[in-house]
Amino acid sequence: MWQESCHVKEIDLGLQRVAEVYARLALSPSSAIYTITVAGTNGKGSSVAMLESILLAAGYQVGVYSTPHLIFYNERVRLNGRAVNDSLLSASFARIDKARETTSLSYFEFGTLAALDIFSQQNVDVQILEVGLGGRLDAVNIIDADAALITTIDVDHIDWLGDDLAGIALEKAGVFRAQQKAVCADQSVPQSLIAYAAELNTDLLLAGRDFNYQLRVDGWCLSAKHCFADDYRLPSLLGEHQVQNAAGVISLLAHISDDIQVNQHDLEKGLQTVNLSGRLQRVSNSPEVYLDVAHNAESALALLEFIKTKQYNKLQVVFSILADKDLEKVVRPFLNIVDHWHIAPLNTARAQSIDSLSAYLSDNAALKCSSYESIAAAFGGAKGRLKKDDLLVCFGSFYVVEGCLDAL
Repeated sequence: MWQESCHVKEIDLGLQRVAEVYARLALSPSSAIYTITVAGTNGKGSSVAMLESILLAAGYQVGVYSTPHLIFYNERVRLNGRAVNDSLLSASFARIDKARETTSLSYFEFGTLAALDIFSQQNVDVQILEVGLGGRLDAVNIIDADAALITTIDVDHIDWLGDDLAGIALEKAGVFRAQQKAVCADQSVPQSLIAYAAELNTDLLLAGRDFNYQLRVDGWCLSAKHCFADDYRLPSLLGEHQVQNAAGVISLLAHISDDIQVNQHDLEKGLQTVNLSGRLQRVSNSPEVYLDVAHNAESALALLEFIKTKQYNKLQVVFSILADKDLEKVVRPFLNIVDHWHIAPLNTARAQSIDSLSAYLSDNAALKCSSYESIAAAFGGAKGRLKKDDLLVCFGSFYVVEGCLDAL
C-alpha cells in the first residue's frame, strides 16, 4: 500500500513530524471541535463506540478515529456512525501528501491526520480520538483534548512501552492536560498516573474512588458523586467488562456536562444500541460462535469470565497471536477448558510462528490441536467439527477476527 511505503518504520512514536504536517494543513482551530481522547490498554474501542452512540443519540455530529480496522481501512474514520467513503479519504490523503512536502509520515500518522482533516472539513461537533499505542507519543496527542478517558491499564506492546506497569500508566497519562476534565476507569490504576494528573492539575475522576458499579440480576447500578448515578440496563455489548467501560463513559459525560449535554434517555439509548464488531460478537446461535479480539492477559481473562457464563458440551477455539504478545499469559487460563484448538498463522510479518504455537500447545499432552494454512481455513475446520451443543470462540488478535469474518 502506498501509505505504508511513505515511512521506513510501521510504528515510529513521536510528535514532531506529524505536528509539523498538521500545522501545514492549516485546518480550522481544533478548539472549534470538542475533542475527547481515549487511551488505555483494553476497552478503548468499546468505550469509544459507547461515547459515539450516546452522543449521536443526543443529536451531536460526531467524528470517530479508532484503530485498527477489521475489514476495510475506512472503518478507522467514522462520521455519525458510518465509515467514511473512499472519495473523502482519497481527497484527504492528497491534501496531506501535498502538505507534508518532504516530511516522512508513518502509516498511523497519515491515518491520524486524515481523520483530523476530514472532521475539520465536515464541521463535526465532537471528535473522539482513540490512542493507537501508549499516549504521550501517539499521533493523536498533537491535539490538546478537552477531555480524556483512560480505560484499563495492563502490560502490552512491551517492545515499545516496556513491561513496567507504572511506566506504562505514565505513558497513557501523557494525554492529560492542565485543567482538563479526565476519567480513569481502572480501579487499580498505578499511582504514577494519579500523581501525574495531580502535578498537571488535571481534574481527574477515579473508578473506585469517585464512582463504582455493581451488577444486579436485571442490570447494573452506577454509584457516584455525579448527576448520572442511577440504575441501568446491561449494555448491548456483552461481558461484565463492558459494564466497567460503560461506568467510565457515563462518568466522563457527567464530568463534562457543562460543555456537552446529554440526558438519561440518551445514555440508555446509546448503551442499548451500541454495536462493535469483534467484541464478543455472536455470529451463530446454534451452535453458538463468538468472535473476540482479546489478545493480552487482561482481555483473555475477561473472555474467560464470559465463557464461564455459557452452557455447552465441548469448547472449540480458533486461535493465533502476534509474536510481541505474551503467549503463555493469554493461553494458560484456557488450557483446562478447551477441548480442541484450531491454530493458523496470521497474515502479518508480526505473527507468532505456527511452529511456536504448536510447540507450546503440544507441551500440554491432553490438548487436541489442529493446524491450518490460514485463519479462514481454521474457522472452517472448527465449524466442521461443531455439534449443536458445542461452543466455538475465535480470539487472539484482530487478525483472527478479520479472518473469521472473511470466512463467514
